[in-house]
Amino acid sequence: MKLFNIRDLYREKYKEYVVGSQEIQKHSVYLVYGEVSSGEKREMAPNGHDEILLLLSGDAKLENKEIKTILKKEQAVYMSPDEAFTFIAVSDCKYIVAGTHTTPHDH
Repeated sequence: MKLFNIRDLYREKYKEYVVGSQEIQKHSVYLVYGEVSSGEKREMAPNGHDEILLLLSGDAKLENKEIKTILKKEQAVYMSPDEAFTFIAVSDCKYIVAGTHTTPHDH
């Protein structure tokens, strides 16, 4: 078992806190924590990963060319490796993304 202080793991590149391969010394799973202010947008693109996004607080929109959906507090959505969405915070949001590497690749 290994304990993590999520606030120590901020990655400027993603604007998120990430428990990933650097921290667990494995390239199999990861956990992301994010905070988004109302009106802010983030790109959600699994890029070869299976991901589940859980909205902890707030309301958000997920959009791409084919899909537009509203995500409410405590709802989750599965994103397949080839999907990409724009996450738009309707109000201040906190979220978690749990992901796994479906095929080996480098970052």
